[in-house]
Amino acid sequence: MIQKLIIVAALILTSVTYGDATAHSGATGIVKERMDYFKASQGNLKKIRTHISNENYASIIPLANSIASWSAKMSDYFPVGSDIKPSEASPKIWSDFEGFRAAAQLNWKATISLAKAAKVGDRDSVIIAFKETAKSCKSCHETYRLN
Repeated sequence: MIQKLIIVAALILTSVTYGDATAHSGATGIVKERMDYFKASQGNLKKIRTHISNENYASIIPLANSIASWSAKMSDYFPVGSDIKPSEASPKIWSDFEGFRAAAQLNWKATISLAKAAKVGDRDSVIIAFKETAKSCKSCHETYRLN
């Protein structure tokens, strides 16, 4: 039984690693940098969810601050002409750049609220702020990312 679990875990790890590798395959320069930042933020959200479950609010603060730092500079990583493959950025980013900046600002505000709620240690506020953070990510992806 343990051997089967090890094999399944290895297969999952391999598929996740392969997926990450192919997602960034061929990406260079600023496109790779922003893909890396998005991947890190996604990982931070997963860690935050775990910390919420464990009521480990102190560990949420640096993760939320990291996401906030990225969202504050996000628009700088989308210069005109950086929509080349393997970028998953929608052309709408450049046709509605102010809307894109506003979406990044909403993410910044949500993650700052999350860090503040975690610092206070109020579970309900942390959950609400986490949901707002995740909602801001999803909304931006639905509008400004190729499917």
